[in-house]
Amino acid sequence: MTEQQHESRWSLTHTGNRVALAVLIGALVGWIGSLAGATGTAHVLVFALVFGITYGVLTFVAKRFF
Repeated sequence: MTEQQHESRWSLTHTGNRVALAVLIGALVGWIGSLAGATGTAHVLVFALVFGITYGVLTFVAKRFF
């Protein structure tokens, strides 16, 4: 039997890790936005925008460098 090398479970090649990191960063920026006075729809839009950009960048990095 041959030994297989396993990826780290924290690797960005796993979709769940990219989603979790994007949610965390989106929530952090959304929270900072709420401290700055963003409410309701603006708060949700900031979260969604940051989530989308972060996920896109992480996916690009994972496919390009890993």
